[in-house]
Amino acid sequence: MTENHKREIKYSSDDGHPWEEQDQEESMKEHQSSTKILEKRALQKVETAGQFIYGQSLTWYKEIAIWPMLILLVIELGTRVMQTNYLYLWPPKIFTWFIVGARIVLFIYLAVSAVRQYQANKMQTVTVAIIGGGVVGFLLAIFQLFWYFELWTFFNLIGQPLLFAALGALISWVVYTAVFKKSINQ
Repeated sequence: MTENHKREIKYSSDDGHPWEEQDQEESMKEHQSSTKILEKRALQKVETAGQFIYGQSLTWYKEIAIWPMLILLVIELGTRVMQTNYLYLWPPKIFTWFIVGARIVLFIYLAVSAVRQYQANKMQTVTVAIIGGGVVGFLLAIFQLFWYFELWTFFNLIGQPLLFAALGALISWVVYTAVFKKSINQ
C-alpha cells in the first residue's frame, strides 16, 4: 500500500532535481519546430534593408556609386581649393567648365559601369545616379557651409543634393536610353 502513492520520476541530470526533467519527446518537438521556423525564413528570403528599391540592396547601390562619386567629390573640392588659394588669377569660367565637364564624364562613367559590370536595368541605373548624386551634393553643401559661411549655404543643404540627384538622373537616363537601349533591342 505504501508503494502505490510513489510515482516514478525520471531525472535527466544526476543532481536529482525533478524540475530539470525533460522527456526526449519534448526536446525533439522543440528542435523540430525551431528548424521548421528557420526553414520557412530561408524560403521566404527575408529582405535586407533597402532591397525594396528595384530589387537591390543599398549596399549594392553603394558598391556601384562609391568610386565615381568619390572621384567627383575630390575633383570638386580640389578644384575649388586650388582656384581660391593658388590659381586666383585665372578666370573663374575655366574652373566652372572643368567642374561641369567632370560631373558629366563621371555620371556617364557611373551609368556605363552600372550596366556593364553590374547588369543594372534602366531604373536601377537612374536610382544609383540619384543616390550617388544626392550624397555628393550633400557633402559639397556641407563643405560650402563651412567654406563660405553665408546664409545661402543653409538653403544649399537642400538645393545642392537635389541638383546633383537631378543631374545624375538625367545623364544616366540619357546614356542608358541612347547607348544601351539600342544594344538590348538588337
